[in-house]
Amino acid sequence: MGTTKDEGINLAGSGARQKKRQKKRRKHRGRVVRCILILFVLVYLPALWKWIFHGNIETDVLYSGNLEISIRSEGVLIWDETYVKSPKEGFVIPKAEQGERIPNNYNFAVIVDKDSQRILKEIENLEKNIIRQFAENNPEVLDLKGDFRDKVQSEVNKLTEIAINKNFSAIGRIEATLENLLYQRNRKLFEETGNRLYLEDKKRELEILQAKLNESALNVKSEFSGIVVWGVDSADGKYDVSNIQNLKPEDLIVNENTGPYISAGYDQPFEVNKGQTFARLVSNETGRYVCVIGKKDSNRLKKGDDISLRIDGIKDLIPCAVESIEHFDDKSKVVVSFNRYIEKIVQYRHIKADLVIESVEGLKIPQRSLVNRNIFNNTADVFVVRTNRAVRKRVRIIAEQDSFAIIESAPDSTDTNPVRIFDIYVVNPQNIEEGQVID
Repeated sequence: MGTTKDEGINLAGSGARQKKRQKKRRKHRGRVVRCILILFVLVYLPALWKWIFHGNIETDVLYSGNLEISIRSEGVLIWDETYVKSPKEGFVIPKAEQGERIPNNYNFAVIVDKDSQRILKEIENLEKNIIRQFAENNPEVLDLKGDFRDKVQSEVNKLTEIAINKNFSAIGRIEATLENLLYQRNRKLFEETGNRLYLEDKKRELEILQAKLNESALNVKSEFSGIVVWGVDSADGKYDVSNIQNLKPEDLIVNENTGPYISAGYDQPFEVNKGQTFARLVSNETGRYVCVIGKKDSNRLKKGDDISLRIDGIKDLIPCAVESIEHFDDKSKVVVSFNRYIEKIVQYRHIKADLVIESVEGLKIPQRSLVNRNIFNNTADVFVVRTNRAVRKRVRIIAEQDSFAIIESAPDSTDTNPVRIFDIYVVNPQNIEEGQVID
């Protein structure tokens, strides 16, 4: 019979052998895993390498297009204008729309005492009730027609431009304009066809209120023919035509304090203090845009150049001419003048815009599709696909702006089959080799 000591020795030996067997099994299993990994790398790595660097090659068709060459700027619009100040404290009743052309000696506003505020409110509510009642009882006259439809569509189209330019601060202005268009349309229809017996009592009440209001009324007349711009300009006098030469780059930069400033416009009576500017009367002959650009960009302009102006949020290109260029350290002040589209932008002051120097037409391609560029003769390579293979073509870069370029065949090339319209080209040609198969 064995002793307790012998049983302990046997048990310890058995445990050691078991641990040795487990260690051998783990070692064997590790060798198997390594072999599998090596086999995976040998089989799949080449395919993975090809997929990363050569697979899913993006191609596109080469089309002809226009490329605008422009300079980014910010500045102020300056007009030949007269500031209209209130001769007394009270309420201004506009008699002309925002941006409306008015003749000389025209009554475009009426100022009444503050004591007339209650009467003004009664007139406003009564007018709205009369027009609403008329519209509800005559729905057949409310169809979208002619000029009204065009104006509404114009404002709706601006929403697309706002989304593109991310200028969401202008949505409130468009909403107010649409509400005013609807009110003015209904008012006009009422005045033209509003002789209804059920409205006679309300119309007589309105006439009585208006007669009371006229007792304290003061007419404001235009001193010359021009465009009415309602609103207060905090930089009263700073942006006069006579002060253009004194403006510095810091006066032209759009920031939190300056805007972009857009005159709000009014279609209802509003309160003013004595001596307060409440409107501007703008000459409709010439406008000026005084802006700041980079000094390096100013080398692309000279006095007398005919260029175009594209204001953020305005679709139209405005033809203009460069009047002057003045340099300040790393900035330059540029003054351009124009005489078209004034009514569309007269309510603007601080803006951001592109100075469009020219529009170049030709084969349009992304700049990232050009490789092996030579900055001295402005040439580069582009890979086109011919019979499912990548073919390198040398091209000359005619113009470039932002992420696109206009190209043509290199002038000294002897290639008998150069790059041409409707060629298929490789969009991102990094790691592409001559003759590589392009599926």
